[in-house]
Amino acid sequence: MKKILASLLAVALLWNSDAQADSTPTDFQGWFQFQSYISLDDEKKYQLFLETQPRLGDDWSRASTVQNRVGLNYNWTKAFSSMLGYAWTPNFYNSHYHSAYIDEQRIFQQVVYKHDLLGVKWAHRLRQEQRFITGAGSVSNRTRYQLRGSYGLSQDGNFGLTGYDELMVNLNDSNPGPSSGYDRDRIFLGPYWVVNGHRYEVGYLGEHLKRFGSDERWANAILFSATFNF
Repeated sequence: MKKILASLLAVALLWNSDAQADSTPTDFQGWFQFQSYISLDDEKKYQLFLETQPRLGDDWSRASTVQNRVGLNYNWTKAFSSMLGYAWTPNFYNSHYHSAYIDEQRIFQQVVYKHDLLGVKWAHRLRQEQRFITGAGSVSNRTRYQLRGSYGLSQDGNFGLTGYDELMVNLNDSNPGPSSGYDRDRIFLGPYWVVNGHRYEVGYLGEHLKRFGSDERWANAILFSATFNF
């Protein structure tokens, strides 16, 4: 397992150094993610999902976006779930870091599958988004796949290391707006804690993206995440 974790860290460092070597514009950011799953029945099959995710950008000098999501989650089994939801994700500056309000609303569908392998708890998340972006020529359709692994370092599994990689691909052109093909890739690594059924994570997040048209960006972020279960 130590070899797996060392390999993940090496990939993150290599990925970051490659981006710097290519002179890709960079930004140091702060991401804060707060999620809640609220059970709507005694069997906890149906859950209301609430999320807010404020982010600081331009080297922590100002707000870059605040992503808000609400959804209905259904747990088919302990391993498999699906969700239908709505998101409002406005951006507050453009590719030149000039103040500009870009409104975006989304409808999303996702499935999650969880399993154990080699002592690691794995979670596969596939999400499909229909993005309604102010100024875009049409609805932008995007597919996201995230692979997450968590390795417990305590006997009860309430403390350990977690990491994930998430790839996002645009399925169509919405000129002016996102172009079809690669959109961004995101990698995270850090420790986690579970306290009274609630999970907390903090660590490094690196994101390579083409957020504004063809302009590339590299974000180095500190991410703090809290997931509450009720």
